[in-house]
Amino acid sequence: MADNTSTGPVFRLVYRSNLIASDDVEAQVADILATSRRNNPARGITGALVVWDESVVQTLEGDEDAVRALYATIERDPRHTGLELVETTPGVERAFGKWSMARVADDGDSDIALGLRAWEGGVDVVGGRAMTTPDEDRAVAMMRERVGGTATR
Repeated sequence: MADNTSTGPVFRLVYRSNLIASDDVEAQVADILATSRRNNPARGITGALVVWDESVVQTLEGDEDAVRALYATIERDPRHTGLELVETTPGVERAFGKWSMARVADDGDSDIALGLRAWEGGVDVVGGRAMTTPDEDRAVAMMRERVGGTATR
């Protein structure tokens, strides 16, 4: 968890990709999270990573130059395929200000958990280990709509 005390508007970038299929996608996710949590605080970047099967949607928030530089690094990361820029939005309030990089997924290792919804293959945010804010909930809802390229799987 980050203790990001900066206030005011930031730049938000959201992208979608598929992780290269391997025997252990979770190891790839763990490495991405460890790197993010180690490097993002010094860059003033916060965000979240939605994980569903081998698809990810990540939100990055912070100074525009820092966020764009990080995205350029991600574009060169061989773990990602089919990288798609979903959204860039300047002048927004941080949705994930307390997270250097939160993990959102359907398992017990998530910072913010996903659970199966009653409707066919959809996902919904359920109580995770952390209490979420309305901004986090809205951002995660948008991200989960993008995971896999559709709102339902």
